[in-house]
Amino acid sequence: MVPDDRKMRLRVALVALYPAPGAKAPGGVRAVVQNLVGALKAYQDLEVHVIHCHADIVTSTTVESDNVRVHYIAMPRLRLVPNSLRSIARVERKLREIRPDVVSTHAAHYTLAALRARYPTAFTIHGVVEREAEVYTHSWFDRSRYALERWLERMAIRRVRDIVAISPYVQAHYAQRSRARFHRIDNPLPGEFFTVPDLAEGGRLLYAGTIDERKNVLGLVRAMETVRAKHPSARLRVAGRTINAAYLCKVQEYVGSHDLGRSVEFLGLLDRAALLDEYARCAGVVLASRQETAPMTVIEAMAAGKPVIATRVGGVPDLVEEGRSGFLVAPDDMEGLARSSLHVLNDAGLRRSMGLRGRELAQRFRADRVAAAYRGLFYELAGRQAP
Repeated sequence: MVPDDRKMRLRVALVALYPAPGAKAPGGVRAVVQNLVGALKAYQDLEVHVIHCHADIVTSTTVESDNVRVHYIAMPRLRLVPNSLRSIARVERKLREIRPDVVSTHAAHYTLAALRARYPTAFTIHGVVEREAEVYTHSWFDRSRYALERWLERMAIRRVRDIVAISPYVQAHYAQRSRARFHRIDNPLPGEFFTVPDLAEGGRLLYAGTIDERKNVLGLVRAMETVRAKHPSARLRVAGRTINAAYLCKVQEYVGSHDLGRSVEFLGLLDRAALLDEYARCAGVVLASRQETAPMTVIEAMAAGKPVIATRVGGVPDLVEEGRSGFLVAPDDMEGLARSSLHVLNDAGLRRSMGLRGRELAQRFRADRVAAAYRGLFYELAGRQAP
């Protein structure tokens, strides 16, 4: 352990989406950052300031634990100017108040705030906005939102000097669009996922993630209909939050109209203990997404020793070894996804070998390794030698 010398601590501001006080982490960037912060706590030479500026915060407050302070900045829900723009000035003010040695940002608009404040900044890119925008085209709101996000991203990647790419897919997409130095650092995962016991129940499949169009949960349910026809005891457990109530209703209506009520269960957003239990009891993890970067559910499944059946999109092929740790199918090939799921369900030996290979591949995502890589980058950007 690094000696505790508060006067010499490197002050790091980590600006990102983060779970609200007392809330469950809904996955995605919030879970990634929560995992990272949990691992950075081990370094007593760091003073970590997390800044979360979002409409889910009603009253601004600061929560302190050990060498980590989480600054929650309230944002109004009713506004004329989008919060992604309004938050830039608020985050900039907070950064000038904290006076960090280095800033780690996890969204484009936060990056612009850090650059305006003139602190050394590393921008971690969690999603390829251009590709995600191709999915969300049905409403004026979505088209407008992604147009703004693409503009903010272009501004950020043109100006920032250091970019963290969470997958080779991210680096390949942005390398020709930015003069920044790229640093390949994976998403972090706590050690408890690597000790999940194998309590697999026959026919049980798990989907863990947001319920929306990009994740194509409706397609997954349709694939489940094919799986059930040949494996009557098969069940799909859907764990995660809903960000589009109309889409959830569409999925649930399909479940009801196709008599899938006993085969598809909606669990909602789970806490960590319940999620770990779901991984332990499933025979495999399924993902039918139309676009992904480095999905945490795939990383979690690998660490938990479970086969992954997923669509071959974005950064997923960088995670899953075809035929060794799971199966990949073409986007929207739900028949192929159903066939691969049946292959996993019907072959216990295959499940075990794929699970072992997945757990082996997942070692690089251990949170302590990822935190060490970030710490090294922080010192480099601050121009200081790590103790």
